[in-house]
Amino acid sequence: MTYTRTDLSRLRGELVDRVHKLGPVLAGGVAEGERERRLPETTVRAIDEAQLSRVWTESVYGGLEADVRTMSEVAKALSHHCPSTSWVVNNINGSNLLAAKFPREARDEVFGADPGAKLASVFAATGTAVRTDGGYLLSGTWPYATGILHDDWTILVAREVDADGEPVGGLSLLVPAADLTIEDTWHTVGMRATGSHSVVLREMFVPAHRVIAADRQRGRENTTDTALPPLLRTAAIAAMGVVCASVVVGVGQAARAFVVDKAPGRGIAPSRYTSQPDSQAFVAALGRTALTIDAAELHVDRAAEVLDEAAREATGLTDAELRRIRGDVGQAVSLTTTALDELMWAHGAAAFAEANPLQQFWRDGNTAARHALLNPRIGQELYGGAYFGLDLVVPSL
Repeated sequence: MTYTRTDLSRLRGELVDRVHKLGPVLAGGVAEGERERRLPETTVRAIDEAQLSRVWTESVYGGLEADVRTMSEVAKALSHHCPSTSWVVNNINGSNLLAAKFPREARDEVFGADPGAKLASVFAATGTAVRTDGGYLLSGTWPYATGILHDDWTILVAREVDADGEPVGGLSLLVPAADLTIEDTWHTVGMRATGSHSVVLREMFVPAHRVIAADRQRGRENTTDTALPPLLRTAAIAAMGVVCASVVVGVGQAARAFVVDKAPGRGIAPSRYTSQPDSQAFVAALGRTALTIDAAELHVDRAAEVLDEAAREATGLTDAELRRIRGDVGQAVSLTTTALDELMWAHGAAAFAEANPLQQFWRDGNTAARHALLNPRIGQELYGGAYFGLDLVVPSL
């Protein structure tokens, strides 16, 4: 499907409106999600009914097939109500986009009878695959499978080894979630409701049509293929980095809105100020922090626009441009975590009360910001290296 810019803008607005209409449901499930370390079923149903897990699903399977900017706006909006829900929705859509690299037979199997199919993916090649008749035997343990408690399929990366255990190459494999054993390993201070547990397989048969080379999964040969719709020409890994950062930026925006809303009714101890906005120091600090969050949003917006424009025009992106995107997403989360600290200071000690949503925004934002795709220091090194033609320090952009 090819949208006009007007169509995409309209769809983007409709999806953000859906998110905010669901807001009470999502926010109402936060406490249960924290306690149970998984999204409540009411939240999952709301996501499915609003088609939020189909934003990056192919239109031929009933998906919305929208662009990076749309998914970014959805992620930011979701974070206002439940950051864990935003993180899970973001990972589902990213994984659904990665699934587009598999052969048609595999995609038909996943989405053909279920347009709302939800996928998880784990990049770490912690498993092994051995070739056998008609496919591979897959074994291993994969950590951090976000959303796996609610997903239907999983993309797992593994090292292919021969009969002697010698490495042959990397593979990406599609596996039904029902065939996985889930180990309860997700015990964290933030993003608790994402249920990002480990998954385990022991000599599970995966047919050949659900296996592709890891290089093909990470590759960007599709980015200039004019036979594909724009979404499927998008540099997927870079796009996933942008929406991951968008989750964090949305958390910062939500925290800012909370502090602003409560400020008139809060004093500043031990001063004589009975209302925070009466203090010029408070107002100036808030302005500085608000600008920091705005700057973070500008970084993700720029990265999304560059990706979307390249996909629309089927021009692809240079390594230098992709390095800057990694710099953008790292800078966005670095700015946001700094702003979250400042908002905790601005609100006061009450921010650390368990009943105060600000402390959860702080925990969730800082936890999500540590995702490997968002590492600010690596992003800075990549971007700086682009000016000197230095080798890439990551295997894929």
